Amino acid sequence: MTSALGYFWQGRNRALFAVTVILLILDVIGALFIPTLAAEMLNLGTSGSSFTQLWHTGLLMALMSLLSGACAILGGYTCAVLAARIGKDMRMAVYKKSLKLSVYDFRQFGTASITTRTVSDINTIQMAFTSTVQMILPVPAICVIALILCFQLDFRMGMILLGCMLAVLILACGIMYSAASLFKKLQKLLDRMSTVLLENLTGVHVVRAFNNENREYGRMTEAFSEYAETSIKANRRFANLDGLSFFFINLFVVIVYWLCGNEINTGNLQI
Repeated sequence: MTSALGYFWQGRNRALFAVTVILLILDVIGALFIPTLAAEMLNLGTSGSSFTQLWHTGLLMALMSLLSGACAILGGYTCAVLAARIGKDMRMAVYKKSLKLSVYDFRQFGTASITTRTVSDINTIQMAFTSTVQMILPVPAICVIALILCFQLDFRMGMILLGCMLAVLILACGIMYSAASLFKKLQKLLDRMSTVLLENLTGVHVVRAFNNENREYGRMTEAFSEYAETSIKANRRFANLDGLSFFFINLFVVIVYWLCGNEINTGNLQI
């Protein structure tokens, strides 16, 4: 993944990548600023402010919503274009490199492995790139902006939010470290599955001639089953990460409701 990012960063896609990141950051800023405006509108309504002030705040919320939505749509489009360009360039590079390989190299890698590298692996890189840009790159901006807004309201709430973020970060690093070995194993299992499938397709007449259908069916079932079991294990790790992340988020919300009630009653916090 790192080599793929470095490969396209040196090319013609640098400006498009910068635009994509800017659009995603603007989307994050709008998404976090809208609840701040909603809180301001609630405070204005409870303090007996004029309808003009409420109207201006509501209009600003609508404009921020439109801006955030437009940035999200444009950011998704530019990210998809970037991923498609990377996939095209990498497939061309793999094809040009394969033309220079000798017969010995082809036997060393194997047809199934080369096919997997060209098709499946590059598709995986494209999806990983899209997920990284759309879901991982905005995370630092979300954390920094959210912490700034939270510390401006209350120092104690900011420290609690910082603790929840660190807990999620530690969990994410631990799960990703444990799942890395499973994904490495998946690559080998994918090559094996492709090899068995290719052998059955190219040698179907030989299999029938020697009446080896049951044996080849067993080989395919074993290869597919082992790949499925390993893939399920890896995806369960990330499913646990999602559940634990939402747990800490909801725990923070409960703590906020519990602690801020007294603060609002004493006048230290607005509603």
